[in-house]
Order: sequence, then C-alpha cells, then structure tokens
Amino acid sequence: MSHYLNYAIQLAEMVEGQTGINPPVGAVVVNRGRVVGLGAHLRQGDKHAEVQALDMAGAEAQGGTIYISLEPCTHYGSTPPCVNKIIDFGIAKVVYAIKDTTLSSRGDQILKDHGIEVEFRYQEAAMKLYEDFFFAKRNAMPEVTVKVSCSLDGKQATDVGQSQWITNKAVKQDVFQLRHTHDAVITGNGTVQADDPSYTTRIEDGKHPVRVLLSKSGDINFDLSMFQDATAPIWIYTENPSLSANQEHIDINYLEECTIEHILSDLYSKGIGRVLVEAGPQVTSQFLHSTLTKELILYYAPIIIGGSGQHQFYQTDEVLELSQVPNFEIVRTDMLEQNIKVQLRKK
Repeated sequence: MSHYLNYAIQLAEMVEGQTGINPPVGAVVVNRGRVVGLGAHLRQGDKHAEVQALDMAGAEAQGGTIYISLEPCTHYGSTPPCVNKIIDFGIAKVVYAIKDTTLSSRGDQILKDHGIEVEFRYQEAAMKLYEDFFFAKRNAMPEVTVKVSCSLDGKQATDVGQSQWITNKAVKQDVFQLRHTHDAVITGNGTVQADDPSYTTRIEDGKHPVRVLLSKSGDINFDLSMFQDATAPIWIYTENPSLSANQEHIDINYLEECTIEHILSDLYSKGIGRVLVEAGPQVTSQFLHSTLTKELILYYAPIIIGGSGQHQFYQTDEVLELSQVPNFEIVRTDMLEQNIKVQLRKK
C-alpha cells in the first residue's frame, strides 16, 4: 500500500466518531513527490476531507494525485460534490481505498469522464471504518455498539444489585475512550437509578457523548447527580406525554411507542451517527437481540459472582433454539491488566 494512502486512512481514523451521520474521511494531495495538502472531515456540515486538502494545496494541486480513504462523493448535501472540486483543481490522478456503496452515482466514473486517472486500491483498515457506516446509512439508523462489563459468569451485578466496581481502572479508561468515539451513549432508567453514572469522557480533550436515557414510564428521579451535570446534553425518550424537565440541557422526546427502531431512527434524524449502549440486562438484551447491533465489546473481570442470574447481561423470556441465537465472531482480544477485553462483530 502507498504510504500516502495509509496517511489518508490514518487521518480518517483520527476523526472517527466526530462526524455524526457522515463518514470519517482523510485525504492527502501529492505533487512531484511532495505532500502539498492534507484534510480530514472534522464534523457534520463542515468541509469534506478532499476540499480541505485541495484548499491547502491550492495551485500546487494542478497535475497532482489525491489519495482518499473513501470514494469521493457525487451528491449535493450541506456541501457540493467532492468530485467537482477535484475536477476544478486539475488533479491528474485519484487513488481511493473503499468504494462508497451508498452513492447514487459513481464518483470514479465521473472523474474518468473528465480525463482523470482513477485507481481503486482496497484496504482492509479502511473497510473497518466504513462497513457499519454503509449499513447505517442504508437503514437511516446509527451504528450501534453494545458495551458490557461483567464477571466471568456474565453477571453485571450481584443479586442484591452491587455492581461498582466489577472491572478495574484500566477498563474504565478504555470505556472513556469508547465514549469519545461515539456521538451518544444509551442507557436505561433502571441503571441510572441504581448507579447514578455520569456517562462523560474523562480523558484529555475528550468529546462528551449525548446521554440518551430510556424510560417508557417517565418515572425519573431528577435529583440524581447526572441530571445536575450539564457537561453534555441529556435526551430522554419516554411514552409519558406529561413528563417535563426544567433544566436547559435536558430534552424530553415523546414517542407513542419507544421501540429500539423508533428511538434509533429519531436519533439518526438528529445527526447521531454512532451510539454506545451502556445499560443493564433489560436494555442490553433488547439491543443484542436486535439486527441493528453490529458490534459487542465485553470486559471480563476474573471473578465469578454466582447467584440466580437476574443480572446476567443477556436474557430472553423464552428458550431460543441454537439456530436462532445471536451469533458473533471474535475480532480482537486485549488484556487490560487483569481484565480481558473481547471485541466481537455480529455475523
């Protein structure tokens, strides 16, 4: 792989989780063996990576090559199509790592029609960035990651509700980084009432996710410390039309039916592209059983809790046939001191 294409992918990886419903993209402009322009799509509605890189390159882009992590866009959204900018700047060659399967027209063909050489070089590292984005855009739903911290026997708490802290400090730091790369964190009212978590990102220059609270009944204790913390917005989804809150950072979203599908669809319409589910067994189980969850991250502590299993992280009302159970593949494992992180993807 060209190291210039690798640079473009690295730029895209740096902005993963901060582009809303848009994909993270990186671009590098090269002319006569020199990097003359760099760009990354920083946030939804801002200039795309190609535009930033070309604007930096200026006249030096003429006759050069642009390396892009994703096939350049062809549609008018909040910004004009990137293929137009590439053509206008006189780029001679375009190299990109992943085809954008959501485009209504082919960006590479438009460029070829204008005499620009185009080369598609598939890169696995880039595909990891866009696989879930393509699924999310086609379904108009955010990318969903479910995170669980539990004992070796899958318990999130003891039978009397004791849960702080099952996993260690290294896990907590890793979870802060996870929140940083997601637009929102989803939890249930039961978890908030039991643990009063903050769901913020306590890392240097970290991005705080929108905190999404699910409560069909709307029976919420607004005296909890999370609701007094205006660090990040709190969006409550409820079926209770009379629920209200007098804090500016708390928004009440009333839905006649608070299903996962309705909630995710509404979040996507509000610009939420990636959500992290950090909840108790009831909400966690609903998301794990859903076809919309693509990634599961498990943090195992080296303890066995036992008990009745009422806080087992995955529960169903009925006994499922093995052919019907959610099926995952292990993507990566890491040791976080004495805890184990297992990253899985839905098959």
